[in-house]
Amino acid sequence: MSRKPTILVVDDEEIIRNILVKLIYAIGYSVLQASNSTQAVSMTRQHKPDLLLLDMIMPGVDSMQVLKTVRGDDDLKDTAIVLISAIDDLDIIASYIEAGADDFLPKPFNSTLLNQKIRNALERKNSRLQLQAALQCSEEFCRQLAHDLNNSLTGIIMSAELLLMEKDLGPSKQHLEEIIAATEQVSALIKQRRRAIGAT
Repeated sequence: MSRKPTILVVDDEEIIRNILVKLIYAIGYSVLQASNSTQAVSMTRQHKPDLLLLDMIMPGVDSMQVLKTVRGDDDLKDTAIVLISAIDDLDIIASYIEAGADDFLPKPFNSTLLNQKIRNALERKNSRLQLQAALQCSEEFCRQLAHDLNNSLTGIIMSAELLLMEKDLGPSKQHLEEIIAATEQVSALIKQRRRAIGAT
């Protein structure tokens, strides 16, 4: 059975938190709650929820700092973040989206919209993680392939050089020298590409 996604509800108003918790439980997710930004960051680091449902306006450390802290932490940066607020200033909302928020849920909200926003944000998160995993797998394959090719090319060069040590090769000498030159060229191209992608 697959694990239920965990959502951290962050809002300084207890009545809002309680409503959100009940709605999210009813939808079928696990829920945690925090009453302020400092607690939100601490709980995010401790529990690593799949999604933050983050109120934009709270006392103390503002939600923008929470957003930047989460996005700046390598262990937390993939956490989905949906803002909740009665603010309808598009410039302010845009600044949060630019800083890394995944979506915005206006107050007052209904359960259908809440469900859709959460589902969309989690799906985007999962897509990002799958893409990252695929890219990592591809990079690892390329590194291993480059390593194996270099070993094979080294073997070809060494074998050709051994043959060059033989006497009376005649026209074969030129062919062997051409093989070595071409192989060294391919090996150099592989090393160049490995350096370009930061491979060792």
